[in-house]
Amino acid sequence: MENWEELTVTEQVLVRRAVTGTSPRGSAQHITAVLRWAGSPEVPRRRNASPAEELELVPELAVATRRLVADGWLNVCRALSTSFVQEDGPAVTGLELEQVVTDPATWLMLSGNGADQPVLSLRATAEGRRRWEARAYASDARATIHELDLTEDEDRIRVCAMEASGWLTGPFGVLADLPSGLEGEELRAYVAAELAPLVRFVRNGMIEVLHVAEPDVEGTIIPSADLLDAFSDRELRCDDRDDWGVGFTCILTQSLANALR
Repeated sequence: MENWEELTVTEQVLVRRAVTGTSPRGSAQHITAVLRWAGSPEVPRRRNASPAEELELVPELAVATRRLVADGWLNVCRALSTSFVQEDGPAVTGLELEQVVTDPATWLMLSGNGADQPVLSLRATAEGRRRWEARAYASDARATIHELDLTEDEDRIRVCAMEASGWLTGPFGVLADLPSGLEGEELRAYVAAELAPLVRFVRNGMIEVLHVAEPDVEGTIIPSADLLDAFSDRELRCDDRDDWGVGFTCILTQSLANALR
């Protein structure tokens, strides 16, 4: 199993996380998001995976990790300190690896104090990175959003999606408040023009739009087909709210359709 195309979605996500040297925690959410971005009917359409749904993925993650380690794609490494660091630590092998990959605490984002849990990272091997680069930077590889020739409005959307504090609507949004007095088809035409720089990114799986009704509440994903209706709803936009963190926001996706890198 040396070719990228031979890997399952779960394996591809783990390799991409290993290339960046990230924690295994959050992998279940990442896999669910990739499947959702790809339109899979097997995952929730408008939300992230629940803790129970993440837990169901642990056996698949364990099998995939063992296979990737055996085939030389990546290692599971122990960090050199009690906090997550970027330096390579010793690889976890043998019986310890078996115990680690089957432990839900390895994969799930912990609530509360997780200081007593082992600090682990996924690390691509030199050969694994070479195989990934051969596909990620192949001549037919799809351009990332950062490599596209963007208009000024499209670049504003891109920057908004890159920033953790980026909002599309509301008092801190990059889009203007809806003009008063616009209703019906005039309102929808205004919103359609407003969304034009955003829509192609959403349709291509490069950016995901979320609606947040109250501060610190998980957002609801808005599919591209529903963007016009959603953004035409003054109540959903929260333009007149003073709160930071309500209304519509967006993020850059890491979907398979977006890019390998």
